[in-house]
Amino acid sequence: MKRILRYAAWALAAVVAVALAACFWAYQVAMSRYETKWTTHAADFPIPFPLREDELAALSAERVAGGATASDPLRGVDPQALALARAVRRGEHLVDSRTGCKGCHGQDLGGATIIDAALVGRWVAPNLTTGAGSVTRDFTASDWDRAVRHGVRHNGLTSSMPVVDFVNLSDHELSDIVAYIRSLPPVNRDMGAVKLGPVFAFLIATDPNALGAFKIDHDKAHPVEPPPDVQSAELGRHIVQVCRGCHGENLSGGKLAGDPDMPIVANLTPHETGLKGWTEADFLRAIREGKRKDGTDISRMMPWQAYARMSDTELKSIWAYLQTVPPREKGNH
Repeated sequence: MKRILRYAAWALAAVVAVALAACFWAYQVAMSRYETKWTTHAADFPIPFPLREDELAALSAERVAGGATASDPLRGVDPQALALARAVRRGEHLVDSRTGCKGCHGQDLGGATIIDAALVGRWVAPNLTTGAGSVTRDFTASDWDRAVRHGVRHNGLTSSMPVVDFVNLSDHELSDIVAYIRSLPPVNRDMGAVKLGPVFAFLIATDPNALGAFKIDHDKAHPVEPPPDVQSAELGRHIVQVCRGCHGENLSGGKLAGDPDMPIVANLTPHETGLKGWTEADFLRAIREGKRKDGTDISRMMPWQAYARMSDTELKSIWAYLQTVPPREKGNH
């Protein structure tokens, strides 16, 4: 009996030693990926974008119709102030309906804790406002580009930002988002650093693409302008990029790695296991009301309440684009 207990103790000690060694390995590999130094292309854009000639012409015509002098219809108008006001409105729409910034960074964008569990780790989204603890207070346009579209921190190292969703944001859209964020009341909140627990470490160590910076081409140019705001598959394709982080590059959904509590992600392709048989009205109801074609509820982990704030033009464009993607069986991402 003593011999059996001794063997059992040795076996347990061996298991513990292997587990500790594996954890040490995973932590070292994961940290090496977080500490990777990135060089990205130089990006710059105005914040806000100035009014275009056609916008100025439309404003002039509007003011003349309202009684302004035709020879100088913009007298007393501050084009820069007007451009900023328009940028803030557009940025607010993008943040509230399409980019999901508040889902991670908090409703006040002052930062939030996403996960804090001993075995998993501590994953936080930083304070984006100009208050104490802000990580963006002194950001230039290039800094915003690296953070949002490259997953690179101000010091040049890897961040946890899900940049795959935002890599195709245009300069103008990002500029509008920044204008909106800068317009918000400052929040004094220091979120601290991300901390790796065993689960986070193993996920990052075993999946080279777990961090978005490793998945994208850092030399690829970004569009300056988004597609025109008219109903089209082109606009839908542009918007749908933010869906690929969960639904996959092929939009066919399946199980997400790393979080056992996450539901199976839906297949958005026109396959029998996806949206085959759905109509545009079914799709609009799903986003507006959180109801599938069969009437069952869509999980609130899918941020349909935010997407419901998109315009009919945006949602119908998404539907038009989804009709063009190849059907794929659910689970192939």
